[in-house]
Amino acid sequence: MKKFFTRQIIIKSVEQCLKRFPVTVGFTVSLAVFLLVVCWGKDELFTERQTFTINYYLTVGSLLSLSLRLWGEEVKRKRIVYIANALLHLLLLADAGYLYLLPEDFPFLETGLAHGSALTALGLSIFTLPFFREKDDIASWNFTLQLVSHAVTSWIIGGIMCGGLCLLTASFSGLFGLEVNSNFYTTWLIVFCLTLPSLLFLGQIPAGEAKHDRTGHTSAFLSKVIRYLFLPLLGCYLLVLYVYALKILVQWQLPDGWVSWLVIALTAGCIGVEFCMYPSLRQGLSRFEQRVARGFPIAILPLLVLMTIGIARRFNDYGITLNRLYLLTLNIWFYIVCIGLFVLRARRVQWIAVSFAGIFLLTSVLPVNYARLTHRYMFQALSFQIQTSYKGELPMDEEQYLDWLASLPRETARLTNSRLKILDYTFKDKEIHRLVAPDINYWGAEKCIKENSEVHFSQKKNGTEVIAKGTYLHFEASSPSSVKMELNTGYSELVAYHKSEDSIPCKYWKEEVMPIELTDGHQVIDTIYVQPSDIRKWSAMDTIPPQKFIGRQKDNLFILTDFSLSGYAGDKNLNFTYSGYYFIQKKTN
Repeated sequence: MKKFFTRQIIIKSVEQCLKRFPVTVGFTVSLAVFLLVVCWGKDELFTERQTFTINYYLTVGSLLSLSLRLWGEEVKRKRIVYIANALLHLLLLADAGYLYLLPEDFPFLETGLAHGSALTALGLSIFTLPFFREKDDIASWNFTLQLVSHAVTSWIIGGIMCGGLCLLTASFSGLFGLEVNSNFYTTWLIVFCLTLPSLLFLGQIPAGEAKHDRTGHTSAFLSKVIRYLFLPLLGCYLLVLYVYALKILVQWQLPDGWVSWLVIALTAGCIGVEFCMYPSLRQGLSRFEQRVARGFPIAILPLLVLMTIGIARRFNDYGITLNRLYLLTLNIWFYIVCIGLFVLRARRVQWIAVSFAGIFLLTSVLPVNYARLTHRYMFQALSFQIQTSYKGELPMDEEQYLDWLASLPRETARLTNSRLKILDYTFKDKEIHRLVAPDINYWGAEKCIKENSEVHFSQKKNGTEVIAKGTYLHFEASSPSSVKMELNTGYSELVAYHKSEDSIPCKYWKEEVMPIELTDGHQVIDTIYVQPSDIRKWSAMDTIPPQKFIGRQKDNLFILTDFSLSGYAGDKNLNFTYSGYYFIQKKTN
């Protein structure tokens, strides 16, 4: 730590940042400046979409420029490096523009997975791409260890600085009674938990011979931790899973799907241990580690078969889902890794990270990807199920939908409702509205199924709404996120209510108005009155304009921006969660 803080090291780090990584530094500093502008801007200078897009572009630009720089140092033909930099940065700019132009109701899941896989590959490329010419992975292993060490050190330094300044800032309020703007705390976070650690980290990245250190560094401490802590723990996992495999074999039953998580933890631990032992394995220092490196992956293979059977059971019972597709792919990748470690005798480990990133990209980025396959399967399965089992006219309204669910077996009804909810809210598929109405309350239906309730949310008799005991009520709505309140002329104080809660007696739901009590955290300061009919009307809208209310305090004004009302009609109270702004009028003497 002392060596890290010497004046020469710090000066050299700053110079290296500017000379070696000028583009990365530019992206990092630009991101910090942008975040500070957003933090201190008196008005909303950028929309939510603009803020997200600029953040994305600058953050990914930092990673991309760092990876390209580390790779470019190994390429002799600099023209190729310049062309690659120009093309990839143009592609990033086009991608940011694409995200900005996406419509509000666009299903982000498929796009998010594609971008997540690309970012994973980009992050791993920092540790692997500069070493494509190496004959083994010793240099890459040493480089990775140094980067992790420098990253942890840099962020600890930044965290200490940030914590110290936040405490110092808070002392002005505690000691002198001064009102401190909360933006100061955000500023310290941006500068000392983001910008400073990033620059310190960049300045410490090894270069030249240090970057390609091919010395097989071994750590006696790490070897003992692996031998006496990690390997016994993994051995316990191995023992438990083999005992479970013997149990289900004797009882001749299929494995539970939950066993997959234990196998994942065991295999991930095995990969981590193989990586940590890599230098000593290359040097052949320990026969014990050599046996572990070859034997452990083979011991896991039968358990991977157990995991495969468990996944197949889930597919058979519940069909295709996005999680199960990725889980099956992970299972197949584990087979490849375990067999590869045994055949290669753990002589290389870098291919593990590269293959993971490649498979993740192939299953998420291609036009035929897992998200699209899941979407198509769910829609076709539901469409066939509804058209064959429902005899009425489509689309179903809420009452017809609940009647139809009640006619299905409980587990089938739960699975059907879950799929429709995913298609509507996750995939934002408008085609399902040919089957069911757009305002179906899937969460309420889920609770009815869970409690095996045959009572509907609401029933219409002679044009009058009848609410029965056991009925689950759920209504919610919100104003656009761009709405911002300012203190109006004539008011002396503005109090913001964020996700406040109130318990409302159920009897008021059947009456003309519901009283909502506004509190200051200790006592009631005002009461506003909301009509249940308005609650129903607003809940059917995509967004609502801010709603104004004059309460018991006639001089004051409350503006409601979003709300959620839920609960069972048979309960004593309903839960009302809301956000808004309370304007308090000036008092004249």
